[in-house]
Amino acid sequence: LGPKSTPRTTRVRSDGTTMADDAAVTAEVEARKGSVTSLVTQKNYVGALTAALADPEKVLASKNADVKSANAAVVFQVIDAVEDKEIDGVLEGLDPLVMDLLMKYVYKGLSTPENANSLLKWHAKVLERAGPGGIVRAMTDRKTV
Repeated sequence: LGPKSTPRTTRVRSDGTTMADDAAVTAEVEARKGSVTSLVTQKNYVGALTAALADPEKVLASKNADVKSANAAVVFQVIDAVEDKEIDGVLEGLDPLVMDLLMKYVYKGLSTPENANSLLKWHAKVLERAGPGGIVRAMTDRKTV
């Protein structure tokens, strides 16, 4: 008799990810949601947006639309909470790379008509700070949010 084969407990997809990977990223997004909600409640919008946009690599690498949507909802929670007059102050504290990521989320939000008015204001403010290069980088990056 040949060696016993052990049953495979995790299915590997063709892109190399597993359901366990998705579960881990989903758990991170849920934890992020809790801290972002707390920061929004405290009106610490710079901290909330920084936390919402932190560690984007796993979300960007995920092929799971539910993971990406859940993370986008966390970002939009902050965007929705910030009043128009506070947008400049929030953006002032962000790193340029984070601004590019934020622009990606603005475009994702603009793909649906909900909150388009607010997102267009964010778009104008991010464009003002990041310049047209931010748009180009957001549109040409192959990794989606």
